[in-house]
Amino acid sequence: MNNLLEHYKVLGVQVGAGMADVTSSYRQLCRTYHPDVSDDPGAEELMKRINIAYTVLREKLKREAAFRERQPYTRPTRRYTGQETRQQYTAEQTAEQAADVNASKEAHGVLQGYFEAINAFDYGRAYEYLSNYDKQYITRESFIEWRESVSRLYPMHEFRIAGGSSVAAVTWGDDKSFQARRFRVMVTEDDYADDAKHSGDIEKLVIYENGSWGVFLGYRGVGELTRSFDERFESKRRRDIAKRWEELYTGLHAEYNMLNINGMRRNVTRELYRQRRFGGSMTFAVISIKTSGNNGAGNDELLRSAAKTINNAMRETDVPAYAGDGVFAIMFVELRKKNAEDIISRLAVNIRKNAGSKLGARADIEYVHESFSGNGYADIDALNKLLKKFRKKL
Repeated sequence: MNNLLEHYKVLGVQVGAGMADVTSSYRQLCRTYHPDVSDDPGAEELMKRINIAYTVLREKLKREAAFRERQPYTRPTRRYTGQETRQQYTAEQTAEQAADVNASKEAHGVLQGYFEAINAFDYGRAYEYLSNYDKQYITRESFIEWRESVSRLYPMHEFRIAGGSSVAAVTWGDDKSFQARRFRVMVTEDDYADDAKHSGDIEKLVIYENGSWGVFLGYRGVGELTRSFDERFESKRRRDIAKRWEELYTGLHAEYNMLNINGMRRNVTRELYRQRRFGGSMTFAVISIKTSGNNGAGNDELLRSAAKTINNAMRETDVPAYAGDGVFAIMFVELRKKNAEDIISRLAVNIRKNAGSKLGARADIEYVHESFSGNGYADIDALNKLLKKFRKKL
C-alpha cells in the first residue's frame, strides 16, 4: 500500500485524523480482526494490512508534530555599554547556561521521582511531587482515589521520560503565570488480547513556584475525573462479563457438560498462545466410541456415560469437548509424552467399565494422541490431524 489514502481507508479514519483517532481505530480493529479472536479465514492477511497502515500513519503524525515544534534559529544580539567588556558578557552568559542546566536537572529529578512512584503504585508518595498550585485544589485522598481509578481502567501502564526539557511559559485559568519545563513522556500499555504493546507520547509540565519545582496537573475537579473513570471501568467490566458469558453459552455442549467443537477451538487457541509465551507441555487426545451394535437410545445413554467419565477424570486445566458421532477431543495441559499413553489408556478402560452393559458386545473404543513439550510447540493443525482420522475438524 504505497498510497497514503489507502492507509486511512484501512483504519477507517478520515484523512488528516489525529493520533488519538488513529490509535483508537487501530485498537478496535485489533480486537475484532486479530487471528487469535477472529474466525475469519482472511483475518491474518487483513491484520497485516492494519499493522502496516497504523505504523505508516503513526510515523507520519510523529514527523509532523516534530516539525511543528521546531523553532526557527535566531542569532542573539546585544549592544555593549562603555563599561562592559566581552569577557564580562561571556561570564554572564556562562552563568546563565549553568543555571539553565541546573534548573533542567532539578525539574527532571522531580518528574522522574513522580513517575517512579506512579509505576510502583505508591500514589501517596507521588502526591508529594505535585506543585503547590495543584495541592491547593487536590487533597491526598482524592489524588490517590483518582490514580486508582485510572489504573483499574488502564492496567499495566509504564511511564518513562523520553525527551526534554524545553522552557515553557504557562498562564493558567486564573491568569497565574509559571516558569515551566516541558518534558516528553512515553506511556506504554500491554494489551494481552492481541499480545501487543501500545505506546504513545504525552507532554508533562514541571513548574517553578515559591523556590521549588513541582509536577503540574492543572486539575481542580479530580473528584469528577474519578467518577468518570469509575463509570467507564464499570461499563467495560459489564461488557467483558457479557462477552465471556456469550462465549461460554455458544461454545458449550450442555447435554454432555463439556465444550462443543467451536468452544474447543477458542480454548485451544488460548492455550497455544500460553504455551508459546511461557513454555510447558501439552497432549492432544481423541477418543472414538463406535456403537454400531446398539440402538439409538442406547447410544445416547452410552455417550452420556462416557462424557461423565471423561469429565470426572479431568483437572481444571484440561479441556474436553464433544465433536459429534461419538468422538471426544481432549487437551491435556502439562501432560508429557511418557505419561500420556498410560493415562489415556486407563481413561478408555474406565469408559468401558463405567458403561457396563450399555457398551454392547459389538461396540469398540479407539484413541489416538500426540504430545508436545520443550521447543516442539503444538498448533491447531496437530489436533486437526488427529481428528481427521475420525472425519472431524476444528
